Amino acid sequence: MKIEDWFHGLRGKAEKIEEKWPQATEQERLVMADQLFYLRQVSDRVVDLWLQFEEKLSQTIRQVKQMEGQVPDTEDQSDSAASAIHTLKKEMKKDEEKNDAPLDMKEQPLDFEHLFRRGEGFYHLRMFTDAKACFAELVAAAPDWETGRLYYAYSLLFCEEREFALREFRFLCKVASSPTIVAISYNAVGCMLAEEQQWLEAAQAFKVALETKPDQEDARFNLALCYYMDKDAQESVEEISKYLQEHEHDWEAQMLWLRAAHQLQGMDEAAELEPPGLLQLPTRELESETLKEMADLYEAVGNYHRAQICYRFLTERLPKEGWTWHGLAWNTWLIAGTRRAATLMKKAISLAPDQTDFLFSYGWMCLFDGEIDNSMNAFRKVLEKDSSNRLAQSGMIAAYEKSGEIQAAKQLAKTFLEDEVPFLHALGCFHLGRLSMIEENWILAEQYFSRAAPFGDQLREIPIYLQLCASKQGKTIAVDELLKT
Repeated sequence: MKIEDWFHGLRGKAEKIEEKWPQATEQERLVMADQLFYLRQVSDRVVDLWLQFEEKLSQTIRQVKQMEGQVPDTEDQSDSAASAIHTLKKEMKKDEEKNDAPLDMKEQPLDFEHLFRRGEGFYHLRMFTDAKACFAELVAAAPDWETGRLYYAYSLLFCEEREFALREFRFLCKVASSPTIVAISYNAVGCMLAEEQQWLEAAQAFKVALETKPDQEDARFNLALCYYMDKDAQESVEEISKYLQEHEHDWEAQMLWLRAAHQLQGMDEAAELEPPGLLQLPTRELESETLKEMADLYEAVGNYHRAQICYRFLTERLPKEGWTWHGLAWNTWLIAGTRRAATLMKKAISLAPDQTDFLFSYGWMCLFDGEIDNSMNAFRKVLEKDSSNRLAQSGMIAAYEKSGEIQAAKQLAKTFLEDEVPFLHALGCFHLGRLSMIEENWILAEQYFSRAAPFGDQLREIPIYLQLCASKQGKTIAVDELLKT
């Protein structure tokens, strides 16, 4: 049977009940009332199943596009506040299960129930303009119907009438009697503020939502996201850890914890982090996005073995994605050297020949293994594709240095001094300082390293080189004093 025929049959049953009702006996009306109740259950179930299908379809499309390289990477997706903001559906569903009716509907006049049901149907089918019209009529006729007003506010929001939507949400925050309605409204206000990157104000709204209804799950997730976006890493980790206690399989929450932990680690290397639940060790059960975030965090703290495990799982799941093999190769190289990693890196390059970062990584691995010619060939291939690639140029300088071609290295390094980007200018000074050391020009080397010193956290050899230069000149100046010059 076609789905159109099935719906036509259901509609026909409703029409027959409508026709027979005026002349029906009391007993017949009881039977027809049971039939109407059954049809209502069918309708609610269809909407629920459609929503589940829509969510799965959207997720599958997103995953396929990601595998085909048609969407931005996970960092870009997660850092968009709008992409991570949870919606009304979870809380509404939860309250319907508790009360057998949506929130305050039991107390409302039956005369307007048809308007609510119709508007609710339009809303869940994402026909927001029609939903707005129904709920506008409902609010005008029954202004105290809080759930109807909440749906009206959301319909306004999704119709891009943000100012009116915000007004409705704020009104419900002040006057609604239902804690659930108040909490959902504050959560919605917070979401709207977050979309405007007003992180402090948004966080305050989410806090009030949680104070009103402590089990408002979406508000806790959104609060953790606000903290993360506002660089309050410790608070973000604490809030998302609480959320994961109840939702350990939520991959978005897993990713947020990992990113907040990574952010906290960057602020305080001594910070002690205890991963919650499934994040304690990488497993095949985790989503691809979560595994990638775990790998990034492990690399940041120097745990290359666990990062390697993450990428091993990713290569099994996404064998045609070059970035998974590149991550596996890079961490394998850090653990076991070029001989074990070279084949893996070549696999990554073969899958993504236009990805210059993979070529650079291969060249860098060869350079540290003493294969100067292979490293130069790799760097040259990168520069053929992008002649201004500073990463490849930096690799060439290091290769020239190792092969004894000091003048060629100096000539290329001096081009960095013309760069307007402060770090790249400092990198040029760093290279020239090393080359001056080879020539035993300790005074010039010290001058170059001093100019690069503001980036000592990224060029970590600088304090050692400054100390060596001072020693060669017979100085006893402390390193911290050298860095201030």
